[in-house]
Amino acid sequence: MAERQVVGSRTLPFTAEIAALGVVFGDIGTSPLYAFRQGLLAVNGQGVTDAEVLGLLSLITWAIILSVTIKYVSLVLRADNDGEGGILALVTLLDLHRSATGRRLFLLVAGLVGASMLIGDGVLTPAISVLSAMEGLEVIAPALDHWIVAATVIVILLVFVSQRAGTERIGTFYGPVMLLWFVSLGALGVHGIVQAPDVLMALDPRHGLLLLADHPWLSGAILGATFLAITGGEALYADLGHFGRPVITRAWLVVAMPALLLNYYGQGANVLLHRDSVRNPFYDLSPDVFDVPLLILATAATVIASQAIITGVFSLAKQAIELGYLPPMRIRYTSEHNEQHIYIGRLNWIMMVACAAIVVSFGSSDRLASAYGIAVAMAMVSTTILFVAYVRRSWHWPLPALIGLAGGLAVIDVSFAAANLTKLHDGGWLPVAIASIVLIIMVSWRRGLEGLGIQQRRFTEPLEDFVARGRPANCAVSPRTAIFLSRGGAVTPVALGRLSELLNVQFTKSVVVSVWIASRPRVPVDERVRVLPLDPTHIRVDLRFGYMQQIDVPAVLGPALYAQGVDPDEAVYVIGHERVMPPDDIRGVRDVLAHVFAFLARNAERSVDRFGLPRPRTIEIGYPVRL
Repeated sequence: MAERQVVGSRTLPFTAEIAALGVVFGDIGTSPLYAFRQGLLAVNGQGVTDAEVLGLLSLITWAIILSVTIKYVSLVLRADNDGEGGILALVTLLDLHRSATGRRLFLLVAGLVGASMLIGDGVLTPAISVLSAMEGLEVIAPALDHWIVAATVIVILLVFVSQRAGTERIGTFYGPVMLLWFVSLGALGVHGIVQAPDVLMALDPRHGLLLLADHPWLSGAILGATFLAITGGEALYADLGHFGRPVITRAWLVVAMPALLLNYYGQGANVLLHRDSVRNPFYDLSPDVFDVPLLILATAATVIASQAIITGVFSLAKQAIELGYLPPMRIRYTSEHNEQHIYIGRLNWIMMVACAAIVVSFGSSDRLASAYGIAVAMAMVSTTILFVAYVRRSWHWPLPALIGLAGGLAVIDVSFAAANLTKLHDGGWLPVAIASIVLIIMVSWRRGLEGLGIQQRRFTEPLEDFVARGRPANCAVSPRTAIFLSRGGAVTPVALGRLSELLNVQFTKSVVVSVWIASRPRVPVDERVRVLPLDPTHIRVDLRFGYMQQIDVPAVLGPALYAQGVDPDEAVYVIGHERVMPPDDIRGVRDVLAHVFAFLARNAERSVDRFGLPRPRTIEIGYPVRL
C-alpha cells in the first residue's frame, strides 16, 4: 500500500496537512453554515425545545464519528490502489472493469452508479456552499439581501476559472485560509459552549435516539438534514491520491473534526439561550464586531469547499476515461511533482454553467438543501458495497467480523440514503437526473467501445497472419518507418491493412503499438514497455500505463525504438479514426445508446492529442464503422 506526502520534496512541518485542509476538507468544513440550521427547521422551526436541540446535536456528533471517522478515515482510506482512492479505485481493485457477470456485474453497476452520483454532486456542492455563505448578508446587511444570488454566481464563476491554476497551487494558497477557517469555527464554538455548557450533554447518543423516537413522522427529514453535516466525507477518499492516508488522517483528527464539533455545539448552545437564533445559528453565534470578517472568511471557505469536490470530480473523471467509461477529454497536468494534479477544461466549464444555473433557479440554500445530499448518500452506499466486497477478497476477515462490518456500515448508510430519498419530490430529482445522464454516458461509451471492437475485427485479421504473408511482389515500399496505433496488440491495425490492400503501400519498418491501461494507478518504468520483433520489418510494442498516469507515447516509445535500430524522430505515426455510424432506425435501448456513443465519439479528444503524438509527423486515416 503506497502512502506518501506529495507536496514536493522540501516542505516545512505540517505543510502537507495544511495543504490538505485546502483541498480535501473544504466541503465538509463548510457544513456548519447550513447543516444545523436545516436540522432545526426539520425538527420544529422556531419552536424547538432543549431536548430537540440536544437530540439534533447528538445525531450530528455520532454521524461525524461513525460515518467519517470510523468508516472513511479508519477503514475505507486503507483500501487504496497504489495510493489512489475513490470509488473507481475499488472497481479496479476488484477487477470489475475487465469482465463482470452475475454478482460481479452487480458490484460494477454499484460502482458506476456511485461514480455518477459523485459527479452529479460536484455541481450542487459549490452552489449550496457559496449560497449559504452569501446569505450572511441577510444577517449583517438586510438591505443587500437582493444581491445574494448575483454575488453567489460571481463567486462561483471565479471558483471555476481558478481551477486552471491546478490543485498544487490552489492547495498551497487555500490551505492557510482553511486553517484559519477551522480555527475560527473552533473559537466561535468555544465562545458559545462556555455560555451554556449543558449543551455538552448531547455527546450522549441517547438524545439523538429519543429525538427520532419522539418525532417518528419527521425522522426522515431529521436524518436528511443531519446528513448535510457529513456530505464531504466521500471527498476524503476521492482525494486520497493527492496527499495520502497519514496526512488526511492527521488533518482530520487534529484540526477538522474538533473544529466542526465545537462549532456545532456552540451553535446549539446559542440556540438554547436565544431561540431567535434559529434564523441563522451560524452567524448569530458570532459577536457583531466579527460579522463582516466572518462573512469574508466564510466566502473564502466556500470557495475552498467547491474546490474540494471539483478536484475529486477531475480525479474521478480521469479514472473513468482511462478505464473506458467516459470519452477522452483534454487533460492538463498542473504539477511537476504529482500526476494526480490535473485539470479537465471541458468538464470544468460544463460544471460551471450547470452550477450557476442551479443557483439562479433555486435562489436560496434552504430550497437547495432539499436537492442536496441524495447524490452523496447513494455514493456512500455504493462505496460500502464495494468496500465490503474488497475486505472479503483481500483482507480475509472471518465471516462473523465481515457480517458485523457489513451490517454496521449498512445501518448507517442505508438510513441516510432512505432519509434523503424523501427529498426526491422537492428538488432531490435534480442530482439524480444529473447522475442518470452521466450513467447513460458511461454505459453508452463502454458498450460503444465493445461494439466498435467487434466491428473492427470483422474487416481486419490477426497481426501474425498479415506479417506471414510478406510483401506482395509489386508492393511500393516507403523509405520511412511508420508507427501504427492498434486497439489490440494481436490484431492488424485497420490503417496498416487499408494502406496495404487499397494503395498497395508498405513501409521499410512498421511498428504496431498498443496502449494498455493497467488496473492500478501507476505502472513502474521498467514494466511499461514490451517489445516483440515479428520479422525484420515488423515490430510489435505493448505500452502499459496506470489509469492515473500521463500517457505520452513518444516519450515512452522512443528508447525502445532506439534499441531496435529505429530513429523515432524520423518515424511517422499513422492512426485510424473511426467515423461511427449509428443505426438508421431506433428500435430499442441499444440503438439509443449507439446514437449517444456516436455523438460522444465525434466530440471526443483525438488520439493524436490524447497520446501526445507529434502533429507534423502524424497521419489520420478515417473509415466508417456502422454499429
